[in-house]
Amino acid sequence: MLSNPSALPPIARPSTASKRSRANSIDVRLSIIEEDGVPPPPPPKAHNRPFSRRWNIGDPPRASYENPPPKYSPWVATGPKGEKLWEVRNNKYIASRGGWKRICLVGFVVVAILVALIVGLVLGLKKSKTISNPPETLPSNSSSPSSPSTTAPFPAGSYTFTTYLDAVATNCTSVSADWQCAPYRTYSDSPSQALAIYQWIITDSGSPSSPNLTISSSNNPFNVEFANVSLALVDPDLNSEQYTFTSHFNKVVIPSPGLYCYFNNTVVEGTLYTKRAKSGPPAMSGSSTASAAQPTARKDVASDTFEEWKYAVQTTHSIGGGSTVPECFHMNNGVRGERVSDGIKPQAPDDMCSCVYQNYDL
Repeated sequence: MLSNPSALPPIARPSTASKRSRANSIDVRLSIIEEDGVPPPPPPKAHNRPFSRRWNIGDPPRASYENPPPKYSPWVATGPKGEKLWEVRNNKYIASRGGWKRICLVGFVVVAILVALIVGLVLGLKKSKTISNPPETLPSNSSSPSSPSTTAPFPAGSYTFTTYLDAVATNCTSVSADWQCAPYRTYSDSPSQALAIYQWIITDSGSPSSPNLTISSSNNPFNVEFANVSLALVDPDLNSEQYTFTSHFNKVVIPSPGLYCYFNNTVVEGTLYTKRAKSGPPAMSGSSTASAAQPTARKDVASDTFEEWKYAVQTTHSIGGGSTVPECFHMNNGVRGERVSDGIKPQAPDDMCSCVYQNYDL
């Protein structure tokens, strides 16, 4: 210890100026904090921020070394207390009012769109398959006519053609009795007994812009049978407009009991007018002659209804002379016997035999 206190150096006391400078520095630091000022903006969120905090789904899983996290499964989401789908239910977008309703509505719309797409795809595939593979149709029998469509335009349909035997020629044979025409009386002889009725079927297998008309016969007492013969249009849109056809058949005449004469390859021609008026007396269907000349419908014809043809019509059966015109044979119990040539002399091809049936200019 010092024995002499006066020897100690004097204690330095802060001067008034230093006190003032420290006070001023404190005031400057404290002046930055203002009670009513705007706080500085928050710092940006870190890019490595946990996923659960970034989207506010919930707290991150509680896991430690002693309690490892459960095995991950994308289909199981449990909360802290084991509740299922905890994070989903507590999402702020779902937990808000109407959140579940919006999710259900969106799901319903998605399901409806998927169902509509599937149905449309199935129907489209069926339609394309139907177009690429049309149903098969059975081949038509050339010996039987096709049944015309009920909606087919005129002249397609089943018709009755009322005609009269107008003229007969027998120049193709030297024996005039060998050529005969039913009903064996002409209109000039007896209009009521000259009646001859045909029933023909007209079919259109084409289109309205390109028709394909054919005509077929039904069974009749004149044995004039033909099937699917093409019809040709002549003078379209004129008063003389007509459909014509030509075919062949084997005509059989029985001049006397047991004698059959064949006129093979006889030509049958038809002219069906579409505007020309017909004439003649009304058909006398009650007479026995008319009934004998009226045909019956074929069994292979689908329609039994035959509409009356309202216009003029003409049909002819004709053949020229030749060495085999006619060929006559004796028939014994339906069995053909020897050929008969006595009195039969061949005639020139220009010498014609014919039967003319029509219902105008009588």
